[in-house]
Amino acid sequence: MFALLLATCPAPARAISFQSLNKLAKFFQSPWRHGGRGLFHTLWLLALTLSMLAHVAPAHAAMEIRTLIDSDNNPATGCTVATPSGAFGGVEQVAITRIDLLAAEPVGDVAREVCQSGVMVADPSFVPTAPLRWPVGIGAAGIHTDVVESYAQLVNASKTVRLGFVTSTTDGSAAPTALLSTTGGAGAPILLAAAMAVPALGGGGLLLVAGALVFVTYRFARVRRYAATAVALCLLLVVSLAWAAIVRDGSPSDWGSTPPVATAATTGPHQLAAVYARLEGRILHLRYDLDLDVRDGAPLDDGPYATTVGTPLSVPAPGLLANDAPGSPPAQVREFRVQGAASNTPAGGVVTFAGNSLTVAPDGGFTVGAPTIPGTYRFEYRAHNRLTPGGWGVATVEVAAGNVCGDGIRSGAEVCDDGNNVTETSCPDGVASCSACNATCTATLSLTGAICGDGIRSGGEVCDDGNNVTETSCPYGSPTCMACNANCTASLSLTGSFCGDGIRSGAEVCDDGNNVTETSCPDGVASCSACNATCTATLSLTGAICGDGIRSGGEVCDDGNNVTETSCPYGSPTCMACNATCTASLSLTGSFCGDGIRSGAEVCDDGNNLTETSCPYGSPSCMTCNASCTATLPLTGEYCGDGVVNGGEICDGTPGCSAMCTPL
Repeated sequence: MFALLLATCPAPARAISFQSLNKLAKFFQSPWRHGGRGLFHTLWLLALTLSMLAHVAPAHAAMEIRTLIDSDNNPATGCTVATPSGAFGGVEQVAITRIDLLAAEPVGDVAREVCQSGVMVADPSFVPTAPLRWPVGIGAAGIHTDVVESYAQLVNASKTVRLGFVTSTTDGSAAPTALLSTTGGAGAPILLAAAMAVPALGGGGLLLVAGALVFVTYRFARVRRYAATAVALCLLLVVSLAWAAIVRDGSPSDWGSTPPVATAATTGPHQLAAVYARLEGRILHLRYDLDLDVRDGAPLDDGPYATTVGTPLSVPAPGLLANDAPGSPPAQVREFRVQGAASNTPAGGVVTFAGNSLTVAPDGGFTVGAPTIPGTYRFEYRAHNRLTPGGWGVATVEVAAGNVCGDGIRSGAEVCDDGNNVTETSCPDGVASCSACNATCTATLSLTGAICGDGIRSGGEVCDDGNNVTETSCPYGSPTCMACNANCTASLSLTGSFCGDGIRSGAEVCDDGNNVTETSCPDGVASCSACNATCTATLSLTGAICGDGIRSGGEVCDDGNNVTETSCPYGSPTCMACNATCTASLSLTGSFCGDGIRSGAEVCDDGNNLTETSCPYGSPSCMTCNASCTATLPLTGEYCGDGVVNGGEICDGTPGCSAMCTPL
């Protein structure tokens, strides 16, 4: 562990760290020198180090991808494996990755087979690394080119391995394929050389590193502060390097510029388009680009399904999905909505439908609760396979009226039936009194009716304004209004006088043609009279002019004067000013401390607004100006020959040092 730390540190830090290791060595000897307390510290540190090493993992999906591994690059050793593209000899082990597109995390169930007596057998000693399952990258490498990432644990470390790849389905629904050369045909073998492994720490490993940092700092800070700091920095560097890992998430982004080890021109479901690999120690990182045959389904419209008022409708699975193209993997209903609804409901949910309820199951079956209202109803459903967006289908349900209250026929226990299931509250318009049936046909109602002029529009009335008068104008204050004629047969569009129409009428004191209370005259008018917003008072006002500092009317600008300035005030490098007629905005410049030109009350100006504290290197003395240009400063500076090593000097004034402050 300490060798790894030292290998990642710069030379000065390594020197300090070697001194720290010497003290650590003495500390390991302390059990025999200092008794039980030292022994406890030693065992604790040893356990911490071993635990950290145990958490170090190399940085780094029903269908199977088998990676054939010739770990010694010798076809004469190991087992010979039959593939769709011919025999592949020299196989010491096989890494198996399974992809189940119906699983929440489709890729995983990694296994290993090893060659024993010429036969590939399952390796019981293989322990998969976390996570056990992970996502697949649908379309991550192009249209119908999906990304599956995986790994293999080599039994023995190898500098160069020879690889082959075989795909198959567990149910035999697709023919197996193989990729045994770099081009998929009679090309060169697929060879992969090992790269330098960059370790990645798991969550537990990072916690242990943090513990080690605390321990090292505590143990050695009193001995040598720089040693503890160097070791801590080395540990931090190792931790930062550990993050450079391939993450099995279906995204090709972390493969960077890694080229494929093999490609194939064949296309279609379950065909490998390319394979990427990286060998780091005993871990072989793998990325397979292939078509997993993930396809959208195509929902088709359904129905009409028929039922009657009062009779529930239950359609079993596959129901809505029976006439649909299922896609791959087979689609399920994921959400639905009543046609025209603004929001969607997940499958299994309940919505209001035909006066009752509608439930749609993921398997396509659906249930309509006993309808209460006859008519034609439609709902939409979206079917997809979780890996694709899916499409929408429409189902139609026809609800016919039954022998129920509201059909206009008195039957059974009905007291009455007036042809509807509404409880009327009044007679038709123009009918003073009448009888009607309630909504459940259990009672006859004695009602009264509305007439023209009662303020309630009903029956054949076009309007009803609560009187029997034909108005000719609107009430004062209403520019426009609607009124009803005396027999409620026509609606009238009328106009009326109001404050702001420019005509003084009624109780108005004035009317200037608007209902705004002006606060000033038009721009350029010194004084004027106006009417307030309620036409109850005449106002004496004043107006704005160019040079009053207020931009108004057609002014482009107004800087409070009628002067056309030619420069900015001292201290302002740039400024905006207005010309004498307020018709143009001027971009000006001005002098300021730091422009290199002595002006105004400046004592000096050295071209900046800094207060220098020393001369540039190489100048023993100099004169500069302070930050406010109010004082000249005599300064001194560092130079070769002042006896102090500074600037880029290697030496100064010591034996063996040249006049250029470099060693002779």
